[in-house]
Amino acid sequence: MNSEVKSQTLFKNLSIETERLIIRPYQLEDTQDLFNAISDPHFYDYIPESPPSIKEVEDIIRWSMDCNNKNTIEKIYKLNLGIIFKETDCFIGFCGLGPYDLNPAKIEIYYGLNKDFRGRGLATEAAKALLDFGFSNLKLDEIVTTVFPQNVPSVRVLEKIGMTKQYSITNPPKEHIDFKGMDYYSILR
Repeated sequence: MNSEVKSQTLFKNLSIETERLIIRPYQLEDTQDLFNAISDPHFYDYIPESPPSIKEVEDIIRWSMDCNNKNTIEKIYKLNLGIIFKETDCFIGFCGLGPYDLNPAKIEIYYGLNKDFRGRGLATEAAKALLDFGFSNLKLDEIVTTVFPQNVPSVRVLEKIGMTKQYSITNPPKEHIDFKGMDYYSILR
């Protein structure tokens, strides 16, 4: 099996299993569940984007599936994954890896959970598994992310998975002004 076919199979058929979760690529059937997970009025309090419509969520899922056709171990376009709670077999959120907006040569980690599943350590479990996948399978040397310091639960997740704050973003480029005030975290393999 050549390297490109092996990479495509890896990303299309990816399944990361933890004690309580299955993390896998988005499927079109996830549209409503993903929309429900991110529709909480406070979900976007610390995300510099606007909440998408259900049609936009479907478009994101289709785009993510297309990215999985292009992703290779050498180049991640975007790896958006659904988080499934094994106990109930329900879709409870997302996580992923992709180019970091302020420096696309770096790969960032991100995650979000339906509000009904927060506070149970599930985001930490998913983020840790994804970090391990990035270092072990993708051979990444570093994984980064940004977070508003006021987002205390997310800061706790980053600290629990071993990421450390490097600096605060004070002067982002104009096209990324929404990052002003965020803290930059990283971890090395």
